[in-house]
Amino acid sequence: MNKIDKKYDVIIVGAGPAGLNCALHLSKTKKKILLIEKNELIGPKVCAGGLTNHDLTYLKPPKSLLEYKFKEITIHTPFDKSVVKLKDTFVYTINREKLGQWQLKKLKNSGVEIRINARVTEIKKNSIIINHSEKIKFKYLVGADGSASIVQNFLKLENRIGLGIQYIIPTKKYKKIEMFLDSKLFNSWYAWIFPHKNYVSIGCGGDPRIISSKQLRDNFNKWLKKRKIDVSKGEYQAAPINYNYQGHKFKNIYLIGDAAGFASGLTGEGIYQALVSGEEIAKLIINKKKTTDKIEKLLKVKNQHNKILSYLEKSGKFREIEYELLALLLKSKFIDKKLLNLLT
Repeated sequence: MNKIDKKYDVIIVGAGPAGLNCALHLSKTKKKILLIEKNELIGPKVCAGGLTNHDLTYLKPPKSLLEYKFKEITIHTPFDKSVVKLKDTFVYTINREKLGQWQLKKLKNSGVEIRINARVTEIKKNSIIINHSEKIKFKYLVGADGSASIVQNFLKLENRIGLGIQYIIPTKKYKKIEMFLDSKLFNSWYAWIFPHKNYVSIGCGGDPRIISSKQLRDNFNKWLKKRKIDVSKGEYQAAPINYNYQGHKFKNIYLIGDAAGFASGLTGEGIYQALVSGEEIAKLIINKKKTTDKIEKLLKVKNQHNKILSYLEKSGKFREIEYELLALLLKSKFIDKKLLNLLT
């Protein structure tokens, strides 16, 4: 049996937006906290890289961290397109590595111990094993380790994984955020073009239960070819998206962010949910009587998204007509604002 090297009040597994924010709020207490990250670098993630107004209001990042800001989005269907224009900026692009590093700097001199290149290989009732050798005890464990969460797996929860794939292409050619609704290629999901300062994210998503990962990639390549998008200099990336929420508190173990399934299965957004759930769980650990009102609000919106997604999945061939009708309705300024409020 391995010797127990250390013991912590709280161990947070995963240093994404959720884990970093959870650590930040816990750092204001006298608790002994360990934040561990399996990768060498904190921040990078397969993600289109967008911040909504919710994210911006919450994070208050420096302007230097933001790249482009957008007041409109172009939504395409196979036979039509609509340009949704708003008075105020509704989405900003950001480099995920820089976002992570900015969050990490907030923990400097906080007392939180941070370990990189530390993969959790086993979880027991009150301890974890790192890199197959080091055993560490905890009082509380927080799973912030994304959609393929080992903490969630330990809890034997059933996740529902979506798949996001994208090419990161070094170019300044693209200037607009665009969304492509094509039922035949992506079912109830979509493709996107997300411009950044020195590159563009062009990708799509799908549910492997409905479209296999191979079929999704084949459909994506078909779509790229049709739109004459050159990806020869791009970096191909793929990542799961867990959007099956089954709870966040399990005795002395908690789940936050994508590990808890807080991400939206309809839009794929998860940064705001990660930040809020990270803060709320930190406060719950500090005070067990704390109510998690902000999480309840997240779940209310999530339930609305689930209903829309379920409807679209069950629509079958009618979904093509619904997308064309949506493009038509979005030409109304009243409808487009209502829609964006519902989706964000």
